[in-house]
Amino acid sequence: MPALRLEKKMFFVFHESGIFIAACRHWFILLACDMSNRAKYPLVLIDKLLTIYRKKGGCAYDIGCTFSKTLDNSSIGPRARDLDFWMMVGAFHGHTRNRKCQLSWHPMYIPGMGHTEGEGCEHIFSAFNDLACSTRHASSFHWHQSIKEHF
Repeated sequence: MPALRLEKKMFFVFHESGIFIAACRHWFILLACDMSNRAKYPLVLIDKLLTIYRKKGGCAYDIGCTFSKTLDNSSIGPRARDLDFWMMVGAFHGHTRNRKCQLSWHPMYIPGMGHTEGEGCEHIFSAFNDLACSTRHASSFHWHQSIKEHF
C-alpha cells in the first residue's frame, strides 16, 4: 500500500497543467480557468462567452476545426448554432493545416471577423515564459499565487 500512495503523490503534479484563457482581439483576458478538469475547459469558457456576448461571436482556437465537432455535439451546441457562433483556427496555426481547412477556418475568410489574427492567447502566453521557471516545481498554492501576481 505505501508504494501506491507514493505513486499517487508523485503523479499529483500532473493534476494542474496550466490555465486556459479567452482573450479579446485586443489581448485583454476575458475569462480564465484551471486546466485540471481535462477537456471541459473550452466548453465552459464558450458557454460563458455565449451568455455574455450573445449573437455573432467567434472564437479562435489552435484546434478550432476539430473542436467545432465537440462543440456541436455538446449540450451547448444548439445554443452556439442559434447565436451564430463561429469557431476559427488562428492565422499562425491555420498555416499548418491543408488549404481546404484554411479556407473554412481561417479568420480572414470568416465574415465579420475583421483583421484579427486569432492568436491573442499566444501573445499573452509569450509573456508567461519568464514565469515558467519559478512555477515549475511550486506547490499548488504558490503556483496560483505566482500567476495572480503576474497579472
